[in-house]
Amino acid sequence: MESRLSVCVVASTAWLYTPAQRGRKCLLLSLIALLPLGLSGCAAKRLKLDFTGFEKVYAETSNQEVLLNLARLEHRDPTYFFKIGQITSAYKMAASLTGSGSYSVATSNPQLGGPTGGGTPSVSMENDPIFTFIPVNDETNAQLLLKPVPAETFYILYQQGWRVDQLVRLMVDRIELTRVTAEKCTVESIRNVPPLASSQLEDGFDADYSRDPEALTNYVTFLRTSAVVYWLQKHGHLLLRGSNTFVPYNLNSGLDVAPRAQDVVSASQKSAVWEQVGSKWFLGEKVFSPAFSLYPLHSNGSKLVPDIEQIEEEIMADPTMKELKQGAALKVILHSLSDGFSIEGSDHQDSCTSTSAPQGLTAHLVMRSLIGLMAAAAQEQRPFDSLAHTNPVVPSSKFLSQDEQANVQPKFVDAVPAIERVPLLRLTGESKSEEMEPVIQVNYRGRNYRIADEKQAAVMDNSYWNRDLFRLIGQLSSQVTVDISKFPLTEILQ
Repeated sequence: MESRLSVCVVASTAWLYTPAQRGRKCLLLSLIALLPLGLSGCAAKRLKLDFTGFEKVYAETSNQEVLLNLARLEHRDPTYFFKIGQITSAYKMAASLTGSGSYSVATSNPQLGGPTGGGTPSVSMENDPIFTFIPVNDETNAQLLLKPVPAETFYILYQQGWRVDQLVRLMVDRIELTRVTAEKCTVESIRNVPPLASSQLEDGFDADYSRDPEALTNYVTFLRTSAVVYWLQKHGHLLLRGSNTFVPYNLNSGLDVAPRAQDVVSASQKSAVWEQVGSKWFLGEKVFSPAFSLYPLHSNGSKLVPDIEQIEEEIMADPTMKELKQGAALKVILHSLSDGFSIEGSDHQDSCTSTSAPQGLTAHLVMRSLIGLMAAAAQEQRPFDSLAHTNPVVPSSKFLSQDEQANVQPKFVDAVPAIERVPLLRLTGESKSEEMEPVIQVNYRGRNYRIADEKQAAVMDNSYWNRDLFRLIGQLSSQVTVDISKFPLTEILQ
């Protein structure tokens, strides 16, 4: 208040104002003093609005790109990835006041007269955003699309609390079961691919699955196994554990005598170790190998093993798992998981050729690539709906013994638990009034694709199945990133 009055006093010394004129002049000068404060407040609000707007549009366009690529893959079309690089936004703010003034004196009486004038304040704000768009088409990102998803990604997602059946159904191409006996060794591949019918109508229904019964058996077994591992995770019987395994650099360069102290110190400085394997010493490294194990344990002679009988009894008592009573024995699935199962990125059939391979049944998972899992999610809906509608009889696996095979061969709906009787993603279909609002939707080739869930799912745990799977695919596709500094200017669109 003091500063405003002093300004008014200084300004009023030039002329003799009337009280009303001095009030108007003080008001004008006060407005000039308050303009910077108003600009600062507007700038903060503008920044908040722009931040929210950029973030919202970025989220929508990212979701749209993922869904559009899924729609392309559903038609077997090529996929394209576009990344947003640096976003630069320059703000320009200015304030000005233009005015004029004069003092007029009456000709008849010099004492009469007074000042006249006026002013026009103006405020301007300018925002010039610059967006950088980068087409992802370099060799490094192509390898990220085609290489199997690293096993560490699966473990990290599991530790974060993702449903293991969703991880398995989306990221795993097949389960390989290796059976080693004194007489022979066999490897069974349980593929995560719904079978194609021999007579397929346009809508996918009224199909015949007699052409490839083994594919039907394998897919049903995969779904049943997914239901079991989710039940184990949900009830705390499936835990992620790991151990350090020594991996030599070269099996042909072992030493007959122990390494010198200097060699041990030199190796430790390079994160390597010397370890005795048999009668020789080898240079290598310790590799942490995580694996899934079943609990609880009970004593079996001199060692602790998973209590398969207790786990099987608890699963059979759960009404949501009643479908496991039919078909291949549940005990076979549990025994295949009892020694734990690991994840590999490629074929792992060398256990049959290894002379030290332990006898018994071992399991490991073979991962899909990023583009492979996206294609699987985009293309599973139609063949899955055909299976559910046709409901064919599921034959027993040829790898099971006569005692392990079921006396009565169930149909598809009776063999697969309800929690797994959903496709990976449901992208198309008629909109329903009971459907939740879609996360995102696009139109491609005249068809409407959307991500939404029903308000009343058949199984409570699947209430957000579509949204969760789409979010998981979005997180996995985000690993296809770019380094803007490595792209030439001709490939950067501004």
